[in-house]
Amino acid sequence: MKKLIVFVSILMCCIKPLHAQMIQKKLQVDVSTGYQQENFHWSISGNISGQNPNVLSELKWTKVGGQNIAASASWNFSKRLVIYADYSRQFISSGTVNDADYSGDNRSNPTYNETFNANGGNTSLWNLGAGYIIFNSGRFSLTSILGYTESKESLRLLDRGNMFPNLNSSYSPRWKGGFLKLTPFVSIIKRLEFKADITYQQVGYNSNGNWNLITSFQHPISYQHHANGYGIQAGGKLSYHITNTAAINLGGGYFTWQTGNGTDVLYLSTGEVDKTQLNSVSRNGFQVYGGLSLMW
Repeated sequence: MKKLIVFVSILMCCIKPLHAQMIQKKLQVDVSTGYQQENFHWSISGNISGQNPNVLSELKWTKVGGQNIAASASWNFSKRLVIYADYSRQFISSGTVNDADYSGDNRSNPTYNETFNANGGNTSLWNLGAGYIIFNSGRFSLTSILGYTESKESLRLLDRGNMFPNLNSSYSPRWKGGFLKLTPFVSIIKRLEFKADITYQQVGYNSNGNWNLITSFQHPISYQHHANGYGIQAGGKLSYHITNTAAINLGGGYFTWQTGNGTDVLYLSTGEVDKTQLNSVSRNGFQVYGGLSLMW
């Protein structure tokens, strides 16, 4: 029994530093590719007070999807301090968008309803921040990161069924502000790890729209939207170490962004400017990916 206790003690002393070493690598770079899909929705009312009617026009992008590529880097430059950066970009290749107008409250008395293709454009997201390792036991760690975030989208309204062959309208949102990320990490077995993350973004929302076939609107900016909002992202990945400095990853995540009431500013070709209430903007989606991590 004494020999068994001694053997187990020696084994634990050997294994624990390996786990700790995996967590405390000074520099880590991740690259990945996968699939991302989202739904995007906004609506405006008939006037600045949110009435006449309460929903005048709304756009709904549905199942807008395509390949996503991403890269991130973290540098543990001191015992508990970390610098973090990431960037991702999606190339949209599928999806539809519905444009509907109403003359009565609560989406009654429809005056227009048309569905278009949305299989073009792109989205991007980058984050830059500094973090603090709150806890690190070797097998488990928890890191918090505070920084700046910016998400851009280029959404399209394109011809569907050769009804509008010259249609190439666009909607280009931008979400930017601060973020707080929490990243728990656990070493499951010797070479297998799980890393999760949850991020909260407090952002300002601005967008430009160009309705290229409507001659009564100005171009290239037909209207603008302004509001305040937030975003929440959550994800997780499994990593398997093929060497001490490289691991393969498989993961996924979910995201949702939302604004409150804001302002819709319409620019007419006559030079007039009209303002109505932006009721809200919402965005939600998911991604799945595989990739590679390198550590030094």
